Amino acid sequence: MTRRALGRPNDPRPRVVFVVLSIHGRSGVSRAVTNIAGALAATHRVEIISVYDGGSRAFAIDPRIEVTYVVPVGFRQLDTLPWRSRRQAHRRSRFLEEKYYSALTDAGLSAALGRYGPGDVVITARPSLHRFAAEVLAPEVTLVGWDHLNFPARKRPGGGLKAIRQAMPRMAAFVVLTEADRRDYARKHPEARIVVIRNAIPWSAPAERAARDTRTVVAAGRLAPVKGFDRLIDAWAVLAPEAPDWRCRILGMGPLHDELQDQIVRLGLTTIELAGNSDDMPGELRGAEVFAMSSHHEGLPMTIIEALSQGTPVVSFDCPRGPGELVTETNGRLVPDGDVPALTAALRELMGSKELRDRLGTQALQDSRQYDIDHVAEVWRRLLADLAG
Repeated sequence: MTRRALGRPNDPRPRVVFVVLSIHGRSGVSRAVTNIAGALAATHRVEIISVYDGGSRAFAIDPRIEVTYVVPVGFRQLDTLPWRSRRQAHRRSRFLEEKYYSALTDAGLSAALGRYGPGDVVITARPSLHRFAAEVLAPEVTLVGWDHLNFPARKRPGGGLKAIRQAMPRMAAFVVLTEADRRDYARKHPEARIVVIRNAIPWSAPAERAARDTRTVVAAGRLAPVKGFDRLIDAWAVLAPEAPDWRCRILGMGPLHDELQDQIVRLGLTTIELAGNSDDMPGELRGAEVFAMSSHHEGLPMTIIEALSQGTPVVSFDCPRGPGELVTETNGRLVPDGDVPALTAALRELMGSKELRDRLGTQALQDSRQYDIDHVAEVWRRLLADLAG
């Protein structure tokens, strides 16, 4: 176990500890945790426990935050560990069935979580980690589960609902991203405290919407099956001949890159591109005329919130779950889940009217204020204060 200690053992502020599988990478979980952890660092002693150390970070961690790595390498680098640790890494976990957990993580996580006592709050960010913390934390430590997916997805085989159910009696609160999820979990766990806290925008939204005339549609996310970019490419195959002066940029990397590129080539498309990762998402979204989301399912999609924060109207499938609570007729277009012709039609409508894009974009910027980091952090502070009371 490795630790970046800050040398403030007598810090009197209440302690909050976030527990994640890996704080590295470009996942929405990493982004949400680093955002809120950084915002809370002004009022709390904040720590992060990351099961794996993935090397360089995609998102900066506030220097005031202490970070502990249970395993000093990434999951795919386990064979680089000393032989004793490698042996432990190949023995099954006593608590968890996921491939990421082993006797090595059992020992390291138990030691890391064993440091906490009365007054401390531990916030776990994955069903398996809710379950583990519920087993090993001292009774006087407050446990909060923070879900980053949605209830329908959790119900699928291997989705984590069993682990959540097992941990729920031990959790002082369970934080979800949407009202629909709160209702679903409340029906299953009427005695539990289910709280909705939305994700926060990781940057300050502009005071006014920037003017734009780029004729560009932007989409963003990991190039993985869940994001449904093949469906967006199919829609663009219809739109491209109608609007030859428009282009579509899909930002992100992932395992489907080659397959999606083959689809683009097969359809003969020259105005849509897989543009890779961006180091300036605000700039990408600020310059876009429309943001498109074609996912099969989401938790609460940060990319939609980020697009709204730059005054960019959104066209999205009404997939479970999240877009339906973010996208309205006044800031974009929400179309039936999986209906590619409807997605195509909505994009066509916005691409065809600058006046409409400007009107929807102005409202999008206004709607995004509720996701300001200071506002969301204050909601977290109120919850933490209430749990401490």
